[in-house]
Amino acid sequence: MEKLQALRKSGLVVNVIIGRAIMLAVINNQAPDLLTLFKCSEGTHVAAKLPSDAEDKCEECFFRLVYIIKWHSVPPKLVVGFDQIGVYILPSSGTTFAEHGSKQVDIVAKDEKRAYTLLVASTPEGTFLPFQQRGFDFTFAKSNKKGSHFSTLKTMKEWVENIFEPYRRSVIETDPDLDDDQVSIIYLDCYPVHAGQEFHTYVFNGFPHIILCFVPASCK
Repeated sequence: MEKLQALRKSGLVVNVIIGRAIMLAVINNQAPDLLTLFKCSEGTHVAAKLPSDAEDKCEECFFRLVYIIKWHSVPPKLVVGFDQIGVYILPSSGTTFAEHGSKQVDIVAKDEKRAYTLLVASTPEGTFLPFQQRGFDFTFAKSNKKGSHFSTLKTMKEWVENIFEPYRRSVIETDPDLDDDQVSIIYLDCYPVHAGQEFHTYVFNGFPHIILCFVPASCK
């Protein structure tokens, strides 16, 4: 309780998520055996509905990858898949627990988002490309939308030019069996920016050696 009260005195939000995290941390530190008797879990909710042909779509995607790799002799180190995850540094909420009877409840950064998106890319052989981080003031790739940390056409172009292409060139330079126009694969999800015509045109015109292959929508 003292930890929660201290957070509120500093103006930070104290909600169910924060409260539960602190409770679990205290229990894990002082009485870890209790965690073998119960667990904290989210309430049940309707799971995302898989398409009726999800298995067929996944199989088609698999054979599409196989075909591209076989036809263009793409080595595993040039098959790059990536995903993105949003990370919140500071909870942003307009509601919080407060002491009973409080007449004024102050919240630090009530309407400000403190978050960033991390793009992580890797190859089947276990190589990780440099991470792309985009969010607020310390971004590697600054979004062109003020206050946004989500993927945009601008940040995707920067990832291709500043991370993927240097990696592809370094692979080709260190492998005498690969030509300068060696085909590579980017395996990505159907996020609107990724699947949009602008990004497709940008890759097709500027990087003809890159083939985009998509994870079937709603099937992962």
